[in-house]
Amino acid sequence: MFRSAALCLYVFLLTASQGLAEGGAVSIPETGIEGVYSDQVVISDHRHHVLVGHVIVVTRDTDTVRALVIHHRRDGVHRLRYAEAWDSGVELPYRSTARNGIGCTHGHCRDNQVGMIFLSSAMFDRARTQGLTAHLTGPAGTIDIAAPPDLFVEAATLAAGI
Repeated sequence: MFRSAALCLYVFLLTASQGLAEGGAVSIPETGIEGVYSDQVVISDHRHHVLVGHVIVVTRDTDTVRALVIHHRRDGVHRLRYAEAWDSGVELPYRSTARNGIGCTHGHCRDNQVGMIFLSSAMFDRARTQGLTAHLTGPAGTIDIAAPPDLFVEAATLAAGI
């Protein structure tokens, strides 16, 4: 899992665009990494915190990693930290990326990293039809997120093209 997380983080840092980013592809021949990332959309419009997310599908050799990558639209006041993600009483494979201190994502410094929810093949397939809802919990409290199905469909479509 650590190797998969490192692979995702590497590609996560390479996806660059402005504002709410559009999807695209990344290829790093030196490392054998191929991947895609979906558009970035608002996944939680809480009255105090706006969270945005995008889906990545990354491959290297025979390893494939799928994840919902979560960012906090910086508000100048809060730096959100979450430790877990839950859906209907089930803990999801979540990894916080807030401690890495890399505040710039998608080519600008308006977002702070929050974390990633890793998706098994079955979870990814379900998200393509139902989307993904979760409760993030941790030192920053609890916040609900909802990633729409079309985000996962877009990532799957882009991944099919590589």
